[in-house]
Amino acid sequence: MDKVFLRFPGAILTSVLVAMILTMLPLSSGLLVWRPDWIALTFIHWAIIMPKRISLVLAWFTGLLMDVLSGAILGQYALGFTLVLYMALRLSERINPRIIWQQVFMIFIILGVYLLINLWILGVTGNTPYSWNYWLPLFSSIFVWPIVHHLLSVFKVTRKHL
Repeated sequence: MDKVFLRFPGAILTSVLVAMILTMLPLSSGLLVWRPDWIALTFIHWAIIMPKRISLVLAWFTGLLMDVLSGAILGQYALGFTLVLYMALRLSERINPRIIWQQVFMIFIILGVYLLINLWILGVTGNTPYSWNYWLPLFSSIFVWPIVHHLLSVFKVTRKHL
């Protein structure tokens, strides 16, 4: 059986900070609608690889920080990221970290629920998007998942355990 270790103590936090930076990078309006949800993908990756090392509290505080940085309703991203991580942790027991199509299906379900919850919050506050472009990050996230999953594996070390 293989044991997975972090390459350095703050690897998970570092990867979440990099995902936040990628999320906050300014893009043109044409590319903005296609921006993958980097933070959610990062939480899903760690839930699959190291479910015992990732924390719902980290997801909550990351979401609160994103609420403040993006000007969203306080708690919108916090609720979303916490639910993303919770669902990923619950489903990670059934997912093989080496089978990409299982991961893609899981991401489709989790990010679909996440976007539905955000859509509901936007609707309650009167900010409902009037276009199908709202759903484009779901497809771009699925498309970039294999790359993100591979790049985030730099932060972990696998050792054979006898």
